Amino acid sequence: METSPLKVAIIGGGLGGLTLAKTLLRSGEGEGGEGSNRVEVRLYEAWDQWKVRGGALGLAAGERILKSFGLGTKLAAVANDGQDLCVQYHANGTKLSSLNFTGCMAMRTDLQKLLVDSLPPEIIKLGHKVIDIVEGDDDVLLTFENGATASAHLVVAADGIHSFVRQKVFGEDSPVFTGFRVLYSVSSKPYRPNPSINNIHWIEADGVGYGVLELTAGRDSSRHDICALILQSKEEVTDRWDSTMVRERFEQVAQQLGDLAVLKTAVENSEVCFDWGIYRSPERKTWISPKGRTVLLGDAAHATAPFMGQGANMAMHDAYCLGQILLNPKISLSDGLQLYENNRKAYCESVVARSSRMGQVHTAVGLKASFRNTFLSTIVLPIMRKVLSTGPPSRNPGTRRTSPVWSTVPVALSVSSGVLERVWDACAHDGHRET
Repeated sequence: METSPLKVAIIGGGLGGLTLAKTLLRSGEGEGGEGSNRVEVRLYEAWDQWKVRGGALGLAAGERILKSFGLGTKLAAVANDGQDLCVQYHANGTKLSSLNFTGCMAMRTDLQKLLVDSLPPEIIKLGHKVIDIVEGDDDVLLTFENGATASAHLVVAADGIHSFVRQKVFGEDSPVFTGFRVLYSVSSKPYRPNPSINNIHWIEADGVGYGVLELTAGRDSSRHDICALILQSKEEVTDRWDSTMVRERFEQVAQQLGDLAVLKTAVENSEVCFDWGIYRSPERKTWISPKGRTVLLGDAAHATAPFMGQGANMAMHDAYCLGQILLNPKISLSDGLQLYENNRKAYCESVVARSSRMGQVHTAVGLKASFRNTFLSTIVLPIMRKVLSTGPPSRNPGTRRTSPVWSTVPVALSVSSGVLERVWDACAHDGHRET
């Protein structure tokens, strides 16, 4: 006996939404193909043409997911080598330690295009900005600014930190300013000698702590060299990526940090600079709407500071997990959404909390900086290794109703970082001068 397909409407064409669409269009066994009869997918994007705001992304779990889609070769064409990436940590000119990991670096625009090109064009509806959502007991009615309407059994809000869907269905809220800002320069002219090595420099100048991150994303014509300055700020700078700044602002702050060669080179080669305020989502009791017809995903659920490099990875992992569950005919929609939340919510919230904490690590001064430098290799790096190693399980998450692989990660993170956090907080308070 045939049953009608589950109609899923994805709101938002970022990496999370696109990954969910790709997952749902695969068969329930995970092979490539025309998709499953169980699910009918439509993805609605507000813009009438593809645009991308943002810069470089480091993919760990995200890389493994894209490879599971059969997109490994296309990913390799736009990302730098994913086999032997390294992050080196330096404090005031002295190298402290390094972290090697399997992953890749690519520009967000290239990753988005890779996924868009892999999807059937008929499932994507550009120029569809949602202006109203009405949840019923059995379906959801969507109204768009262009006058179109649509209905679905499930709406997935993948529309970012300022999610309209979340505000409409779950109630109004506001992103929380973390107290950090990032001055971010981008150059398509290669100037870094080794693109497989990312460097983090911790600098203290006039009693103020700064983190300087330099990295390369992409290869060949897709290559961009990036330099980011992390600093504390009382001013709630916008988080909109279209808020560009003049290069002189980046140069002004860079000059305060002495003779760090990478900053001088970044200033000379930067083509565009951003002044980017860092925000996170407030925690919510649930990601599932009261009627069980709308669910949150990615930044709409757990926008995070970027200091652990996990925003895109978590969104893609959310999408992979939810998609695999929805494809499982043995799991009802209500049970499936609860399983998705049980698998993802605690882990993602633990990463959000520790990403903000990592901002404090990057900008520490005095006793806290000394503690950071001394215990980096024994505490901070193991946490990063655990996070980077977290990825999609080899089995469908819908078959794991208890003790999923990634549910152990929050516990591991809490245990391994508990000592750090207690001693860190016990250090004498060090004042910071905000910029």
